Amino acid sequence: MKNYIILGAGGHAKSLAETIISQGEKVSAYVDPMRCTWLSCRHEKSEAAINPEDGAIVLGLGGLHPEKLARRLLLLEEMLARGFEAPPIIHSGAQVSGNTSLAPGVTILAGAIIQSGVVLKPGAIINTGAIVEHDSVIEAGTHVAPGAIILGNCKIGKTSFVGAGAVVLQGQNVDAKSLIPALTKFSSKNN
Repeated sequence: MKNYIILGAGGHAKSLAETIISQGEKVSAYVDPMRCTWLSCRHEKSEAAINPEDGAIVLGLGGLHPEKLARRLLLLEEMLARGFEAPPIIHSGAQVSGNTSLAPGVTILAGAIIQSGVVLKPGAIINTGAIVEHDSVIEAGTHVAPGAIILGNCKIGKTSFVGAGAVVLQGQNVDAKSLIPALTKFSSKNN
């Protein structure tokens, strides 16, 4: 059984804790300034209080804006530099092609579909029910929100946010630190 430490204790962390526990693994600690009521394990207020021997880390911090996603990615990089492991977390209800490249800190939640040839860079979030089609690259720290669709051969830039239900049309390159609003269509012709 692998021990995990969740960084953060908000809503995104709840989804990750459920995924970890459903796979027979253990949440041994969490780090958050505030004690939460839904986790009954070791609580620390600062990342300085944990060590790699305590367990692998999971980024339980979400992010809806590129600046917050950049801080989240920086935290992952700092923890990896300290020697922590951050294995990809994949919900059992997600469908992930065996021909997908998964970097440290990647999270894939329930109902997500990741097709062949996709590359998910460090700290990428593929949220509930999102779809990433063939040969797309999701750069480091990017959040693909619930129900968003990334069509084939796209590149979504570092620490970008693709809102809930948004569609990125085939072959698009989305700049780093972009914010694609919920329920919109992204195409270089109209952006």
